[in-house]
Amino acid sequence: MPFTVRTLTAAVFALVASAAVPATAHAQQAPECPPDLGCRFLPAAYDWASADHGDPNNYGNYDPANRPSDGQQIRYIVIHDTESAPGSGASPYDQAIATFQKPSSGSSAHYVIRSSDGQVTQMVPTKDVAWHAGNWTLNEHSIGIEHEGIAAEGRTWYTERMYRASAELVKYLAAKYHIPLDRQHILGHEDIPRERAANFGAAHWDPGPYWDWNHYMDLLGAPVEATGRDGGPAVTIHPDHAATGVNYVDLHTAPDAASPLITDPVVHPDGSPGTTALDDWGDKAVAGRTYALAGEQGDWTAIWYGGQKAWFSNPGHSVTLPAGGRRVTAPDGVTSVPLYGRAFPEQSEYPAAIPFDPIWTVGAIPWTLPAGQSYVVTGEFQAENYYARFDPAGAPAGHTLVTGATKYLQLSYNHRLVYVKASDVRPC
Repeated sequence: MPFTVRTLTAAVFALVASAAVPATAHAQQAPECPPDLGCRFLPAAYDWASADHGDPNNYGNYDPANRPSDGQQIRYIVIHDTESAPGSGASPYDQAIATFQKPSSGSSAHYVIRSSDGQVTQMVPTKDVAWHAGNWTLNEHSIGIEHEGIAAEGRTWYTERMYRASAELVKYLAAKYHIPLDRQHILGHEDIPRERAANFGAAHWDPGPYWDWNHYMDLLGAPVEATGRDGGPAVTIHPDHAATGVNYVDLHTAPDAASPLITDPVVHPDGSPGTTALDDWGDKAVAGRTYALAGEQGDWTAIWYGGQKAWFSNPGHSVTLPAGGRRVTAPDGVTSVPLYGRAFPEQSEYPAAIPFDPIWTVGAIPWTLPAGQSYVVTGEFQAENYYARFDPAGAPAGHTLVTGATKYLQLSYNHRLVYVKASDVRPC
């Protein structure tokens, strides 16, 4: 489910100065969909019915853009579930649609898919930036798809018709925007971090443990496969969902089933061990994610995960696939490297026409990359932030791409992706 992001309405979105931006919202009428899906288009809210059109912050729930020709490359598709609970007389599907049509909700997604029959409703044009991921770097570069359901009850909600409709839509979008069909680009909301230390604990964990990533990737025609050799530098998590009923492996502090589960400072700030609770995402490695190998002992495998060595049962390598890929580590003599929740420019790099908002300050998150550990690189980002405000208000410098000199690397760090400055690490 998307986050409420009204605090980011003054954020900078990636747009080149020469790019044409739609003068009005909701110009689209026909859905962007494969013809045989029978999609419909119902616009998400942009203008308040009684809006003060002179207030550049008085709007919701997305920002008009012109992706990708405006400079914002669409690189990811993010899988969500609605998390809205039945009981109000409306289904979670209808509730999500109604929420996105209320500008006060401060959230949206590009698409919503119904559980029972896979009906697809588009709500935000894909060229525009929906407020769905709770992370502006990812919002700028992704398409968000909501699936009717509740993560803790996924076995009930995630139907075959929904999977198939979703996969057909994702294949269409991936072809349109040249998005690779792999788990580095087809993400869950749970893969995405919050942006700042102050709100890290609010990160969502949908679509959750019952989303069958292996089956879904098969439907995309892109099954999760080995990308390296046995004994190589990394492994891809590949549990048997049909046998276990879940898409993750539990992570322990030692190669012993009786050892405690690892802990996470965000999920367990008191330092207590992790738990088997479904929403305790700090001690679970999810299908399709790739991590640097940290060790093997008997039927147990260790990965570098969240700043620690995390062990999981892996008899006969039955729940992993060998993987390659680029990895980075801390330079010699450095105790730990700071990590970030987004890839934003520094304050000095914003033009004078854009009043700097302190919320854009580049600050480290609660996790670090300790010396002696390595993590898999899943993407590269030039620092950028796309400044957009309510179009009718005519705010100066609206729809401006602000770029910075810093190059960030995206890492497969723990349950979530994180960012590190490329200059702070070295290859390994």
